Amino acid sequence: MALPVNPAILTPDYTGPSFIAVPWTDDQVDNLNRHQRAGLVHPFTCGRREQHPDDPGVLVAAWNGWHCPAAGCGYRQTWAHPFMAAPPTPAMAERERNMAEMRAIAARPRPCLLHEDIHPDYGLECMRAFVKWRAERRHLVGRPAREAYALAVEQRILDNLVRRHAPARLINPALSSK
Repeated sequence: MALPVNPAILTPDYTGPSFIAVPWTDDQVDNLNRHQRAGLVHPFTCGRREQHPDDPGVLVAAWNGWHCPAAGCGYRQTWAHPFMAAPPTPAMAERERNMAEMRAIAARPRPCLLHEDIHPDYGLECMRAFVKWRAERRHLVGRPAREAYALAVEQRILDNLVRRHAPARLINPALSSK
């Protein structure tokens, strides 16, 4: 026995209580854009991202709807969820402050504690390299993970030194090991 299908589920009404339609007030636009940047949920994005793969197409609110910021795109969306246009709650404002503080901390360059004198991935690059390395080796924990990472860093340092001196090996074949 087939269950009855509610046609409203298949064709949502973008003017109903779950949606607000354009035009939006200045306050709503400010709150919509704040919500897009807050990082609480995935932001609205362009429906034509395949046309501009180098731009993520995070939509920007204006009085007449969402617009894609990618050059020449022209994508537009004319609805939003009401909670996105509401003024921020104290919890959301606190979350925004925490997110901004974490972004600022992450953007500060800091030396790697391993081999900081000749480290190939200083500061933010070191952190990215570590996060990538760690994600690929989730099975390692504690001291074994630190020791394995130290070896990986040493290997990267040696690889970079070899690459930097590659022209010398081309000029003087005696420098090449066989």
